Amino acid sequence: MKKKQYIVKASSYLERALLYEYIHKKYKIKDMFFDKEYMCHSNFPFVVDFKKKKLYVIESISCCACAAQNNQIISIEEFRKNV
Repeated sequence: MKKKQYIVKASSYLERALLYEYIHKKYKIKDMFFDKEYMCHSNFPFVVDFKKKKLYVIESISCCACAAQNNQIISIEEFRKNV
């Protein structure tokens, strides 16, 4: 069974904008909390939640640290390959 939630790291504005567009074109997902511009300008990772069908950025440094320590943050390539 595939995971229901992914934390995806994208570095530059262009990478983030392309990832945002890819997710919205391929999946029926809505933005949660923030709009496209905010998410693309953020430095925090995207959260793609397939259970709730939501896309957002995780802005808690503590949550990001825990996710990083548990190897839960993946690259764009890993996301595309695994989903």
